[in-house]
Amino acid sequence: MPEVNSNSSASLTPQYFGSWQSYQIPFIPEEPISKEEAQQRKSYYVGYYNSNNQLERFEKYLDGQLNWKDEYLYWDNGNIKSRAMIKSDGSRTVQNFDRQGRIIK
Repeated sequence: MPEVNSNSSASLTPQYFGSWQSYQIPFIPEEPISKEEAQQRKSYYVGYYNSNNQLERFEKYLDGQLNWKDEYLYWDNGNIKSRAMIKSDGSRTVQNFDRQGRIIK
C-alpha cells in the first residue's frame, strides 16, 4: 500500500503555537497564537499540517532563529511512518515506525 506523501511545503500554511503537550510523536501543538504574538516571544513553535490534518513539520524558534524541527511522514492508515529530527546545525536523526506506529529499533 502506498504511503501518504508530504505536500509541497509551500502549500502548507503555518500555524503558530506557544507550547506543545507531553512528549509524543508526532508532537501535539497547543496554545494557538498569532504570528505577531509569536514573533514577540523568546520562543514559539510553528506547525504545518497537510490536507489530512496531519502534522508534517513542527519547528521551534528561539530568539527569532530556527532552533530545531521535526518532519513527519505517515502510512496510508494514518499512523506515523518516519520522523526526521533536524537540529540548527543541520544534523539529522531519523526514526522509522511500523504500520502500527511502533518504533523500529
